[in-house]
This record gives sequence, C-alpha cells and structure tokens, in this order.
Amino acid sequence: MPEQPFVLVGQQYLADPQRSVGDTHPVWTYAHVPHGYTGDATAAIITQIERFAPGFRDRIIGHTVRSTMQMPTYNPNFVGGDIMTGSKDIRQLTFGPRITLSPYNIGVPNMYICSAATPPGPGAHGMCGYNAARAALAQLNH
Repeated sequence: MPEQPFVLVGQQYLADPQRSVGDTHPVWTYAHVPHGYTGDATAAIITQIERFAPGFRDRIIGHTVRSTMQMPTYNPNFVGGDIMTGSKDIRQLTFGPRITLSPYNIGVPNMYICSAATPPGPGAHGMCGYNAARAALAQLNH
C-alpha cells in the first residue's frame, strides 16, 4: 500500500443538498490500492486529503469502510475489488459492453448506460456520463 495513494473525493451534496443534514455534509472517497489488498486504507485516504485540506481530519464525525474483499458483496461486478469493470481489450474500449454504434443506448427507450463499461472507459471520470447525456440530448432533438 503506497503511503500517498491516488484518492478520488466526491462531494455529491454540492449538486444534491438533500444529502446533507444541517451543516453535516457527506464526502465519498476511494483509493487505488494494490490488487488483493486486504487492509483498511482509511488512514492513508484521510492523510492524503489532509495534505490538501488541512483540518479535514478534525471535521470527520463518522465513516463507513468497504474493503476490496467486501466490494463484490456490495456489487457483484466488482470482482476482487475492481470497480473499473475488469479487462479493457480493444473491442471493449471501442464499443463498451456490447457491439453497437450507440454504446450509451441500452435498447430501452429513454434509458442510457453511463458506467465505466462504456467508452472512453474506466479512469476517465465523468466522461462516460457526459457522453451518455449527449446521446440522450441528441435523441431528444430528433
């Protein structure tokens, strides 16, 4: 486990204030850890955030932890803690979970997929959703 892991932080309450209670606001994080890591990355995550937001540690009133080994119970697609939809060969990178010219359209009217399984794939945080939203808006403009 690296001392300074890559940490992603989400503050979804900024877009959805109903997630907050008074001045208590949830923060969602995860860290990239080595494959098969069975430890708890909480301390390393908090230390990383504290580097850039001094005082963060003192504002924590509670936390929930899901280890890599617990991830498949939470979501069966997260085999071994891999939240990035597994292997990305050239076919999956180009077409996503199925071969189609519209990888965001799932074949059900007005329903779209925007997970890391769709192009441009995992690690391009937000782009899958952005592209799915563009596909949905294009359909509305027909």
